[in-house]
Amino acid sequence: MTLSELQARFQAGILENDGKILASIADPRKTDRTTSFAVYYDAYRIRLAEFLSNDFPMLRSYLRSDAFGRLVGDYILSAPSRQRNARWYGARLPEFMQRAARWRTKTAAIDLARFERALSNAFDAADAPIISVDALSDICVEDWPRIAFEFHPSVELLDLARGTAEVFGSLANENEPPAIQHGEEAIVFWREVGQSSYRLVAEDERLALMEARQGKKFSDICALLSFQATDQDAAPVVAGFLSQWFSDGLVTRFSLED
Repeated sequence: MTLSELQARFQAGILENDGKILASIADPRKTDRTTSFAVYYDAYRIRLAEFLSNDFPMLRSYLRSDAFGRLVGDYILSAPSRQRNARWYGARLPEFMQRAARWRTKTAAIDLARFERALSNAFDAADAPIISVDALSDICVEDWPRIAFEFHPSVELLDLARGTAEVFGSLANENEPPAIQHGEEAIVFWREVGQSSYRLVAEDERLALMEARQGKKFSDICALLSFQATDQDAAPVVAGFLSQWFSDGLVTRFSLED
């Protein structure tokens, strides 16, 4: 057996609980090969469980230790680590919960996992310069309909079960979380001064932000909101959203489109 073949069998033994590797291991002097190999097998899972616990502390608190342990075990078995940097190992956990039969009906837990993942994504996102709303002062009134905006790489907009943010806040303060409510809430996540931030957004701001992040012009965003609000003038409303986005540090640049 070559070294590469031995390494492949050893890896399969750890990732898939494949016992074939035991035939290639000699018994140590003070124990047996099964016990010796179990040290590596268990250490791999314990280390990954530690990363998941660190990445999803509120989910761990919400599910309690036993249920979170089952989730971690299911995930490790289904999704072996495929990257050298374990920082990214938990990135697929929310999607795994949405697919897995044991977890896909647990909406509150899934959306709490998505919430925590979004905070991690915001923290890890690439840097980009942000601009002040003062940058718009040189734009003449006639050109405002043509303005389009680009957003910081950390910005993410999610639709989650209503009450998810409150659940997260309660758990973070070590309080009993409230029950998830019927319906959804929109939450925007971003990084501000080196820290992950989030806030709830109303439906009209959600629509405006979705359009703006797709590169739509100011006039297009206003037209959509005017249609949603029965032809009311949406320009002041959208301008207010823009002021908030600049204040939060969401906007990196703007351009004038034809």
